[in-house]
Amino acid sequence: MTAFNPLLNPESVLERVALSPWQERRAKDLMSSQMDKGLSIARIAAECSLSRSHFSRAFKKNTGLSPRDWFLQMRLDKARALLGESVLTISQISLDCGFADQSHFTRVFSRVVGLTPCSWRRTMALLPAKGRLAQRAHAC
Repeated sequence: MTAFNPLLNPESVLERVALSPWQERRAKDLMSSQMDKGLSIARIAAECSLSRSHFSRAFKKNTGLSPRDWFLQMRLDKARALLGESVLTISQISLDCGFADQSHFTRVFSRVVGLTPCSWRRTMALLPAKGRLAQRAHAC
């Protein structure tokens, strides 16, 4: 019997770094359900029975994004949906999406999207209203 040598079979090492389907599903479910609460990568990793560093590497291998970036993208996707289809205030949307306050939300949203949430909402209001609320004249 020969000892395992990762140099002879590097693919097997990479396979071991990936999350199993249940771990990926559990991590994403946790991030989705805890969006408006503080959630650490260490806690998600523990829920997946992995160390923080191993979880981070494996999550990125599975999704192409770090856990932090995936979580931020998910929060911004929810924010865009709420901005486009609800009459909630930007302040309420920022809290519902897990941002510390409206200022933090506006900074992050502007950096990633290229528009402030208010400008983005106004732009969406000008597009044909496919399932959007028609009364968009309210101020941000």
